[in-house]
Amino acid sequence: MTWRIGPPEHGEWQRGRRSPAEDAPNAPRPRYVPGRGSTPLAVSTVTIRLLAVAAIVTATVVVGVAASPAAAAASPASSCGVLAGHGITWPGPSWVHCVTGAIAQSSPTVADWDGETIVAVGTEDGELHVLDAASGAELPGWPQRLAAPPGAPVAIESTPTIAFLDGPDHPPSIIVGTGSTWVENTAREVEAFYLSGNVRFVFQVGVAPGTAVGVISTPAVGSLTAGGQQDIVFGSWDNDVYALTPAGKLLPGFPINNADTIWSSPALYEVPGTVGDSIYLGGDAHGWHGCFGGWVSDYRYLAGVPRLIWQHCEPQTIWSSPAVGVINSSGRAVVVVGTGFYWQPFPAGTDRLYAYYADDGETVPGWPVITSGPSLGSPAIGVINSTGEEAVVDTSWVCAGLTNASCLTPGVSRVTAWDGAGHELWSDVLHGPTDFSSPVLVALRGEDFNDVLVGAGAGLYAIGGASGAYLFGTSFSGEPIDPGCRVFNTVAVTEVLGSGPGAGWSVLEACGGPAAFAYPGRIVSYPLPTAPTVQPAWPMFRENPAHDGVAPQAAGDYPGQLLAGGRVRGTVAGG
Repeated sequence: MTWRIGPPEHGEWQRGRRSPAEDAPNAPRPRYVPGRGSTPLAVSTVTIRLLAVAAIVTATVVVGVAASPAAAAASPASSCGVLAGHGITWPGPSWVHCVTGAIAQSSPTVADWDGETIVAVGTEDGELHVLDAASGAELPGWPQRLAAPPGAPVAIESTPTIAFLDGPDHPPSIIVGTGSTWVENTAREVEAFYLSGNVRFVFQVGVAPGTAVGVISTPAVGSLTAGGQQDIVFGSWDNDVYALTPAGKLLPGFPINNADTIWSSPALYEVPGTVGDSIYLGGDAHGWHGCFGGWVSDYRYLAGVPRLIWQHCEPQTIWSSPAVGVINSSGRAVVVVGTGFYWQPFPAGTDRLYAYYADDGETVPGWPVITSGPSLGSPAIGVINSTGEEAVVDTSWVCAGLTNASCLTPGVSRVTAWDGAGHELWSDVLHGPTDFSSPVLVALRGEDFNDVLVGAGAGLYAIGGASGAYLFGTSFSGEPIDPGCRVFNTVAVTEVLGSGPGAGWSVLEACGGPAAFAYPGRIVSYPLPTAPTVQPAWPMFRENPAHDGVAPQAAGDYPGQLLAGGRVRGTVAGG
């Protein structure tokens, strides 16, 4: 089902009005309660927390790869440290920063300001950490605990967004949401901080009956209007899509009611010939407008109001976060997105990666492609071989049956690459079930195309972009780069400015896994084995620190050009 922009009376429902049938007392309304038990009508499911606990047990048995004594002895001196995998030729850490809280799905974000590179990541005890990426030391004024009453639990799984809300000549701000599927959380907010650590604003989201509170969606920053204002966009478990001004106030016409929870993080892309960024976002659906499964939607700000441009109903929830890029000879930007795992037994659309043209929602030829199971990560788009053509890389679960519990028994996940026509290029197995990590694309061996770094329950893997071969001694039968440092999020790659052991081209990793592992969170800096000669195509979660989810080529930035002291898109300002 595809919804396109219609007359004003049609547009009203997107801002909060349901049809009479959907408001009927007996209308089927399956609800998914993150972190709490739930038995929705006509659908029996386990909560994601129960799935997480089962995954932890499985990971301990299946992927608890122990380093050799020699490797352990060679580990860096640190109160928590990381182990080096046996036979791994990847460089050892430049520094390791240990935190008291667990780090699960919150990914490290990197950006530059005034000759210094900073890295930000959130923890499950509600603290936001901002470090000097060269030294690994916390910046003055950090960490900061997000707003909550004294003693009230607060957790961060959202990835911090770093954006220049006051323009490129002023220090950036850091924006993050509260919410967790792994630990208890009572906060329901998106909070923004100045670089000093002072609070910029706290925005409270609502509460949807029968569902947990919070924002797991990662905020994206872009300009929805003709004025160039930096707007902050995110979805919430209260069923709404929000857009805020830099002062933390709602843009007129927001929020948009999705009528079901939103896990997906938005992509923001300005379609050629239009003014202002469109919002591309996944969402859940439980019968609204006849859709049971999930929505992929495109909203655009027109005449001071958000309008629905197109919308697809798919048979499974869309918890994946869309990526936007040019992947074929049409030259048109494409929206690529995975699925979720709510509806069970899994419908046919669960093991899919979808692709639609950004301008009109038309399905891209050769897509969707079939995956090994639900794909919760965010796809990465970039050149991974000598053809010079853009490819799509994403992770997916490997399931033995049609329930989320069946995705635990194989004990593995997959990472797969496809060309723009939907042909599979290669596929690798990763140790650890139910992978939540997303791939990053960066040249690791001095070539003029990108390789792949991807996390899993066992740790971090390096994979050749052209061949899919494991690199630097990593392998499925052996060990990852950092055995036991569970990577439930996405690493970041950048050229670190400043002075310190972590200066130069580096990989920033946040690992340890959810609190149930009882493992301290670690933020680790590794030097890249070889400085890249081309800009990394997809260097972090959602591609850049503003997290707009747009590949450089689609954004009009350095498509394939060589580095000459250049920087990752969106990281530079000031000094």
